[in-house]
Amino acid sequence: MMRTILLAAVMLLTACQTAYEGYEGNVNSPYYLVPAGSTLVQHQALVIPPNRAGVFLQGGQVLPLSQINQYHPYCKFEVLRVRDAAQAVRADSYVIKKVVQEITDTVDTGRIRLAALSIGMGVLAREKDGASMETYATRLYLRSDKQPDVYRLSCGQWAFPATGQHVTIREMRVALGGVFTLRLAANKR
Repeated sequence: MMRTILLAAVMLLTACQTAYEGYEGNVNSPYYLVPAGSTLVQHQALVIPPNRAGVFLQGGQVLPLSQINQYHPYCKFEVLRVRDAAQAVRADSYVIKKVVQEITDTVDTGRIRLAALSIGMGVLAREKDGASMETYATRLYLRSDKQPDVYRLSCGQWAFPATGQHVTIREMRVALGGVFTLRLAANKR
């Protein structure tokens, strides 16, 4: 009995590894992450508005949050500190230190939006008038010696839990347009 369970576990793990390996290098796959050591090149100066920590990009344009269609891929370029005055971020090149994928549960209850971080499969109490949504976020943690206040680039989209997926590298590039270029490092095994 124990041998059968062990054999089944080994086969399952092998199948998962083989399935994942097929996505490596495929910029159209939501399972292929930007490799650490990649570079994000900013081609133009950006201005972070007062009392904000970043700017939003979608379709190659910098847009206010009110104009972002959250059901389609978009990105937020972020700095570490919120300031009372506008912050200028000069064109620069950033090393991507770490990449993390997260799922954030969002319940839209009309005028109030509630959110909570989900570990694994998220379950929230459903409001009778609100649909449960999830934000599929991919966060690229950035480093620049010239501009140490630059923090990260987060890209994502809203979706229903049963159909959602993380944005692909190709979708990130479309959201960033000509404002940024994402250059991938070779994967290290």
